[in-house]
Amino acid sequence: MALSHLNPALTALLEQHLDALAQDEGLSPAGITAAIQAGTMVLLANPAHPNLRPMLVGQPARIKVNANIGTSPFMNDAGVEMCKLEAAMQAGTDTIMDLSTAGDLDAIRREMLQRCGLPLGTVPLYAVAQKCIEAGKDPAGFSAAEFLDEIGQQAAQGVDFMTLHAGVTERAAALAATPEAEGGRVLGIVSRGGAILARWMRDQGQENPLLTHFDEVLALCAAYNVTISLGDGLRPGAGADAGDAAQWAEVVALAECTVRAHAAGVQVIIEGPGHVPLHLVQSQIQGIKRLCHNAPLYVLGPLTTDSAAGHDHIAGAIGGALAGLYGADFLCYLTPAEHLTLPGPADVRLGVMASRIAAHSAEVALGRPQAVARDRDISLARKALDWEALGRLALDPQAVAERRQAHKHERECAMCGKFCAIKMLDEK
Repeated sequence: MALSHLNPALTALLEQHLDALAQDEGLSPAGITAAIQAGTMVLLANPAHPNLRPMLVGQPARIKVNANIGTSPFMNDAGVEMCKLEAAMQAGTDTIMDLSTAGDLDAIRREMLQRCGLPLGTVPLYAVAQKCIEAGKDPAGFSAAEFLDEIGQQAAQGVDFMTLHAGVTERAAALAATPEAEGGRVLGIVSRGGAILARWMRDQGQENPLLTHFDEVLALCAAYNVTISLGDGLRPGAGADAGDAAQWAEVVALAECTVRAHAAGVQVIIEGPGHVPLHLVQSQIQGIKRLCHNAPLYVLGPLTTDSAAGHDHIAGAIGGALAGLYGADFLCYLTPAEHLTLPGPADVRLGVMASRIAAHSAEVALGRPQAVARDRDISLARKALDWEALGRLALDPQAVAERRQAHKHERECAMCGKFCAIKMLDEK
């Protein structure tokens, strides 16, 4: 389902940035425009975001990586979040999402927009729920009008993409809430946004306000070229729940929302699964892409095991590499803190690097020219014992420099020394 038209903000952005985007991605301007028109690629760029570097997400552009940061009720220090923002950018993330749920969310968001030249995403529902909590109300005590106001306000501030859980329908939420003893889920609803909306629908006795007011949402997003990241509020939070009725009911609803958004000239990303056993990754990714008209797919991991607490960035990178191979376009990182606590700057760096390695591995497997050339060049640098080139070509030059520091004046590495296999056969 192609976009019926490009919204005026998107058209202007393409005219301004198309040549630079084509050079960066190694794609033709015509190919980029055609993919955006087809809805298989999006341009993350809100003209209200100062000093923004627009970013393409979707095939055949490079697989991108997102870093989530933000405060929580237990750990609320805006200064630390800015340190995490810097850590993520230094590690090479492509985008940032502010998931703050405590403190002055408006001020935190504005500062991130000023500091971050990368596309910034948010979850407007968190801000609405936090206002309710601060007013002494239930977190699901907001009105549809308040929700729409928040979306419009964040769009005007410069937010480039927003997670909106429009697929959490009354029917799908009921399926997710069915206990395991009755043939339902092991872990229920693990998404904060999904749980808040399920509670709202239960208390109000009404359908998801994002669905009943979707045309208004589309108008707000079109005005600022805000890409809608259709949220996976009912994603499986346990491997045993992957591919269940609740998940696919939500995906079907997201597919319908994609058609409506494209008809309104609004760009769409689909958010994908969380916990998926290794043998189901291919079917999950390809099934979601097919149902959702090949819109760019944004996956959280996926985590291939539930048992890697403290090391979920590794579990997520394993799933992310497979997901990228089978069609995912956008990897949301996980950090060692996942499921346990709020990540710190060091966790953020590890998470970004793990997902970048996953993305690059998928790119090599797909035969993408830039990735294949990089791997060949770094192999030639190893053969030449050219440590400067090796560091420059590595995904993490800082790690290379740190590991080499103690023996940086030696031609061989410190593991082999005079037993260097490369020198052994090259020297007479």
